[in-house]
Amino acid sequence: MSNLWQSLQKPVYALAPMENVTDTVFRRILIECGAPHVFFTEFTRVEQVAAYPRRGLPGRMRCQSSERPLIVQIWGTDPELYRRAAAIIVQLGYDGIDINMGCPVRRIRNKGSCSGLIINPALAAEIIAATREGARSQPSGTLPVSVKTRIGYDRPVTDEWIGFLLQQNIDLLTVHARTAFQESEGPVNHAAILRTVELRNQLAPQTLIFANGDIRSVAEGGGLCSRLGVDGVMIGRAIFSDPHLFSPLGENPRSYANQSPRQKIALMQRHIRLHQQTWNGSRNYEVMKRFYKIYLVGFDGAIELRDRLNRTYDYQSALTEIDEFSSQVRYY
Repeated sequence: MSNLWQSLQKPVYALAPMENVTDTVFRRILIECGAPHVFFTEFTRVEQVAAYPRRGLPGRMRCQSSERPLIVQIWGTDPELYRRAAAIIVQLGYDGIDINMGCPVRRIRNKGSCSGLIINPALAAEIIAATREGARSQPSGTLPVSVKTRIGYDRPVTDEWIGFLLQQNIDLLTVHARTAFQESEGPVNHAAILRTVELRNQLAPQTLIFANGDIRSVAEGGGLCSRLGVDGVMIGRAIFSDPHLFSPLGENPRSYANQSPRQKIALMQRHIRLHQQTWNGSRNYEVMKRFYKIYLVGFDGAIELRDRLNRTYDYQSALTEIDEFSSQVRYY
C-alpha cells in the first residue's frame, strides 16, 4: 500500500475536518463544485471506531468511493483504543489516519483530549506509537499516520511541542498557527509555521508540513506554500463563503460569484434532499441550518429566505419554503 502523502503532487490542498459539516453529504456536494486533493472525515472518537463491527460503522466514517482519498481523523486518550481503531481503519480501506491534537473546545481539552495533549507529551507519544502499530498490523498494508495540532496550549511553544512531534516518526504534521486558548480568534502566527519548517528540515525531513488557519482561497494557500515552505495547506471555514473554493484545482474552474441565484438555490435543494436521503433520521435536521448561509448570499431576497429557513423544523418544511419563495421571486 503506497503512502498517500508521498504520492500527491505538491502543494496539496485539503479540506479541514469540521464537526457536523464535513460529512459524506457535504463532501459529495463539494465534489460537484470542485474537490480538494484530499478529504478528512469529521472528528471520530476512537471508542466508536474500536467498537466496529459490533456497533456498526460510525456515521462520521460513511463515504462513497468518489470521496477518496479520505483520511479518518480520530481523537481520544486511550492508546490501546487508538491501536485497535487504526487496525480497523486499515482493514476498511481508508487512505490514512489523522490524530486530532488540535481541537480547542474547552470541554474536550479539559478532559485531556485533542489540544489537551499538548500539555501531556508523554501520552501523545504513546498514542502516536500505538496508532502506528495498529496502522501496520493488517495484511492489507500500512496506512500513513498524521497529526493535526496547534502551536501551544495557553502560549506558543513551537520549539518544544512541534519539535517533540517531529521526533515521533509521523508522515504529516498539520499546524494551526494559534494556541488552543486562542481558538479561532486573533492573528495567525506565520512565524511559527516558518519555525516548524526549519525544525522539520533539521529533525524529520521525511515529514510533510501543512499550514492551517484562516486561509481563504487556493491562491492564498499557494502563496503561503511558496512563502513559508510548507508542502500544502488545510482550509476550513472559508468553505462557508464559497463551495467552489477548490474549483481552481480542477480542469474546469468555476466561480461561485458567477453562479446565478437559481443555481445557488438548486444546489442548496440538492444538499437538503441528499442529507435527508443519506441520514434518514439518524442525524438531526437542525444540522442543515449551518449550511444555508453558504448558498443564500449575493442576491436579492437571500437574507429573507435564509431567515425563513432558519425557522423551519424539518426537511419538507424547508423545501416548501424554498418553493414558495421561488414562485414569488423570479430570477429567470
